[in-house]
Amino acid sequence: MNFTPKILIFLIFIINSLQAQNLDVDFDGENWWNTFQKDHQAHLYNASYSLKTKNPKLLWKSIGSGGSLLFDGYSTYMEIDNVKIPRKFNLSLWIAPRAFDNAIDNKLAAIIDYNSKKDSLGFKIGLLKHGQLAIQYGVGKNEIRFMNDRLYLQKNVWNFVNVMQDSQTLRVLLNGEELLNEPLTGSTIDKQFSGKDYVLTIGRNSNASGFGRKFKFNMINGILDDVSIRPLNDSNKLKIDLHPRLEQDITNYLRLDYTKFDDDFRPNYHAIAPAHWMNEPHAPLYFNGKYHLFYQHNPFGPYWGQIHWGHWVSDDMVNWKHADVALAPEKGDLDPDGIWSGSAYVGPNDTPMLFYTAGNDAKAENQYTAIAVPEDKSDKNLISWKKTAIIVDKPSEYLHNEFRDPFVFKIESKYYMIVGSGIAEKGGAAVLFESEDAKDWKYLHPFYQTDPIKYPYMGGVWELPIFLPLNEKDGTVTNKYVLMVLPLREEADVEVFYWIGSFDKETKKFIPDQEKPTLLDYGDFGFTGQSGLVDPKTNRSIVFSIAQGKFGNIDTYDMGWAHNAGLPINLWLSKDNKLNFAPIEELNALRDKTLVSCDNCGISKLKNDMKNIIGDQLEILLEFKKGKEKKGVIVRKSNAGNPQAMIYYDPSLNAVVFDKIQDNPERKFKPLIAPLSNKENIKLHIYLDKSMIEIYINDEVSITDRIYFTNSDAKNIELMGFEDDRKLRKLQIWSMNSINWEYVNPSN
Repeated sequence: MNFTPKILIFLIFIINSLQAQNLDVDFDGENWWNTFQKDHQAHLYNASYSLKTKNPKLLWKSIGSGGSLLFDGYSTYMEIDNVKIPRKFNLSLWIAPRAFDNAIDNKLAAIIDYNSKKDSLGFKIGLLKHGQLAIQYGVGKNEIRFMNDRLYLQKNVWNFVNVMQDSQTLRVLLNGEELLNEPLTGSTIDKQFSGKDYVLTIGRNSNASGFGRKFKFNMINGILDDVSIRPLNDSNKLKIDLHPRLEQDITNYLRLDYTKFDDDFRPNYHAIAPAHWMNEPHAPLYFNGKYHLFYQHNPFGPYWGQIHWGHWVSDDMVNWKHADVALAPEKGDLDPDGIWSGSAYVGPNDTPMLFYTAGNDAKAENQYTAIAVPEDKSDKNLISWKKTAIIVDKPSEYLHNEFRDPFVFKIESKYYMIVGSGIAEKGGAAVLFESEDAKDWKYLHPFYQTDPIKYPYMGGVWELPIFLPLNEKDGTVTNKYVLMVLPLREEADVEVFYWIGSFDKETKKFIPDQEKPTLLDYGDFGFTGQSGLVDPKTNRSIVFSIAQGKFGNIDTYDMGWAHNAGLPINLWLSKDNKLNFAPIEELNALRDKTLVSCDNCGISKLKNDMKNIIGDQLEILLEFKKGKEKKGVIVRKSNAGNPQAMIYYDPSLNAVVFDKIQDNPERKFKPLIAPLSNKENIKLHIYLDKSMIEIYINDEVSITDRIYFTNSDAKNIELMGFEDDRKLRKLQIWSMNSINWEYVNPSN
C-alpha cells in the first residue's frame, strides 16, 4: 500500500536515552491527570469559574484519543519541572483552536514552551496573529524565529503539528505536509540546551504579557491532545493515519460552556455571553421569523481585547439562544486588527447586511466600515457570515482614528448611515452618508453636532449613534425621531444622551426640538452601549444596551465572565412630545409565580404578608402617590438589615433615589438620583436579576446598577415609608424564570 505525506507522519523513537526522556501528555481526563501528576513534577492551572471555591475547574473533553483538555484562553496551562528534552527531538501534538491570540507585544501564544528559568534559553512552539505557527529559539537576550506564509492553523478543526530537530535542520509538518525545512547552526542548538532548571510549559508563554496580578496574554485557546516529545532517530518510524482525527466534527466541544459558573451574581434572565467578556450588544436584526442580536466579545477571557462579534438568536427578544461567533479578525487587508461595533439592516433583494467597524492598524486610518452578508439566507439562525468589502472610509475633516459604529436606516427610498466621530475643536459628531443600494455610499456632511463650549460633557468624539422614529404609544406615526449618542474623550460624561427632533429632507440633517441633550439613565455608567431597530412585526422602536459590570474588587478572573445586556426597551413619544420608554411587554413571558398582586392594598396587612417573600430574581411593580415622606421599597435586605438596597422617592429632591447600606462595599458608591417631572404619582418598575437591578420610573427615566451582596440571607423585601398611608395604589411582585440557554445550529 502506498501512503502520501498528507496521510502519514513518521514519528521517531529511541527506547533508551541517557540524557533525555520520552514524554507523553495525553490529556485523557481527570483520572489520567491524577496519575500523571504523581509520576511527574507537574502542575495544571485553571480558573475556578466560581467565587465560592478556589479549586481549578478543568474542562476535560471526551474527544480525541482517550480524551483531551480545553484550554480556556486565559487561565489554563500546565508546568512540568525537570524535563530533559533531547537535542535531536521529534515533537508532535493535536490542537483545535477556537480563537487566535493577537500576538500581544509580538509574543507567541505558546503551545509548547521549554525554558530555562535562570537563563532565558530554550525554545517555543506557538501561534502568532491569525494562527500563524512559529518556532522560536531563545539565545540569551536574542530570539530566532522560523515561520512562513504557509504555516497557518485552522480554527474549529483538528490540526496535527509535528516539529523535528536534528543537529542541522528544523522541519515542521502540518497535517502531514512538510511546510518548513530550515538549516540550524550548531551554536543555536548548543545555546538552547545550555541553561539550567528547565520548565516545560504547555499552553502559555513563560514570558507572557498581561495586566493585574493574574491576567496573562499569549495563551492558547482551544483543545489540546496527545503531546509527544521523543528523541529523534531515523531507524524507527511509526506510521499514523491522520484522516480519522482530522475529519472529526468538534464544534460542540469547542463552544464556550455556559454551565460551568458558580456565583450568586451572574444574571439568569438577562442576555449574557456564554462565558468571558462582552461589551455592547449591537446590530439587532429581524429576518425570516428570528431576531438576531450581536455583541462585542472577547473569546479569550473576561477582559477587554481581541474583539469578535458574538451572536444570539431569539423568537421574541427575551428567550435568547447562543450562536457561534459571527465575525472574527482575519488575515488580510480587511479587518486583521478588530471587528468593532455596528448595525444591521435588511437591504436590497431581502438580504440581511451587517455593517461593522473593521480595523487595520497598517492603514493611515485604522477604522472604516465594512459589510458582511449571510453565507446562506435560508438558514433561519444565520450562523455563518461572509465579509464583502470596505464601503466607507473616514472623511478627512474628522479626527484621526476616530470613526466607528455605523448605524443604517432608511427614509423613503434612500439608505442613510451615520458613523460616530468628532471634529477638532468642534466636538463629537455623527457623520452622514447616503446610498441608493446600501452598498455604494456618498459622504454628505455632519448629521448633527453640539456646541462643545455650551456642552463640554458631550465630549470630543461620539460613539454608537442611533437614529430611530418615535411613534405614540398606540402606534400612531409621528414625524419625530430620537438621536442617541455616547460621548467620549476630553470632558465627556460617558453616558447615553439623546435629543428628540425631525429629519430635514432638504438639508438631510437632524433638527432637534431643543438644543440641550437629555440624559437617559441615571445609573452613573450603568446603561451604555446603545443600539436599536424598528421591529418589523410591531413597528416599535426598540433599544438594547450593555449593563456595565462595575465589578470593583470582585475577581472576574475567578468568575470567568464580565458584563451582560440590559433588558430591551420600547421607545415612544408622549402626548407632550417627551421620550417615554419601558421594557418590552414580551418580558411578561418570564414571569413565574405571582407573589403579590393587589390594587389599593391595605398597608399594614401588606407589610405583614411581605415578610414571607424572599428572592433575588424578581419583577416588582409599585405605584403610589407622592407625599411629604420618603416612600419606596427595600430589596436584598439581610435579616440584620445590613446589607440592604433601597429604591425610594425623596420629596426634598423630587427624585427617585437608589441607595445601599453595605459594609466593605466592592466599590465606591454614592446614591444614584433620577429627577422627576411634576406628576403626582410615582410608578416604579424594578427588575432584579442576581447582581442586576434596573429601575424604570414613570416611563421617563431609569437607573441601572449592580448589587453585589455576599450575605446568603440578603433576599428579603419590605416597604419603606407609608406610615402615614392606609392604602397603597398598586403592588405586584413576580418571581422570574431564567432563560433556558442552549446553542443553535444551522436550521437547514
